[in-house]
Amino acid sequence: MVGALIGLSSCSDSEALIDQVLDTVDDQSGVFVRTLVAPQDLVSLNNEANNVIKMEVEIQQGNGSFIPDFKELRVFIRLYADQDLAEPITTDDGAEVPEQLLEAFDPSQFTIENNGLPRRALEIPTQGIVDLYSNSTLTPPSFIALRLEVEMMDGSVYTNTEVGAAVAGGIYYNSPYIYRIIFLPI
Repeated sequence: MVGALIGLSSCSDSEALIDQVLDTVDDQSGVFVRTLVAPQDLVSLNNEANNVIKMEVEIQQGNGSFIPDFKELRVFIRLYADQDLAEPITTDDGAEVPEQLLEAFDPSQFTIENNGLPRRALEIPTQGIVDLYSNSTLTPPSFIALRLEVEMMDGSVYTNTEVGAAVAGGIYYNSPYIYRIIFLPI
C-alpha cells in the first residue's frame, strides 16, 4: 500500500524550475543558418587566391519542417578599423558608414539537398566591397563584419543577437549569423 502511494505521488506535475522552463520553450519556431563552409579568415582585393568571400549555408527551421518557411536570407556588411569591431570605417568626411545590405535570397534561390534542407553557396567579390565603400579610405588591415539575417513568413527575424553560444559555435548547429574577416584592400 505504501509503494502505491509513493508511485502515485511521483506522477504529479513538477514544480521544479527546469519543468517551468521547458513548459515555456517555443519549439515550433526559429531557424538555424548552419555554416557548412565558413568564409576564409583573410581576404584581399587583388590576390586571386582570396579576393572572393566564399561560404555555404544551410537553413534548418525550428519546427522541423523541410518545406522552406522563410521569406528571405539577407546578407549585411560593415567594415571596421579594428578587430574588435568597435571603430566603424568612416567616410572621407568623417561620418560613420552604417551596415549595408549586400544581397537577399528568397527560398527559390536555394537548392534542396539530400537531407531535405535548403542550401546556398554565397560568393562576395572583394571589389564589390571596395565599391560599396567608395567614399571611404580603406587602409590595410580593415575588418569585415558579415552578418546574416533570416526573416520568416510570419515576420519574425533571426540574427546573431538571438543566438546563444551552443548554437553559434557548437559543432552541430554552427550558426553564428556573424563572421569576422580580415580584409586587405590592396
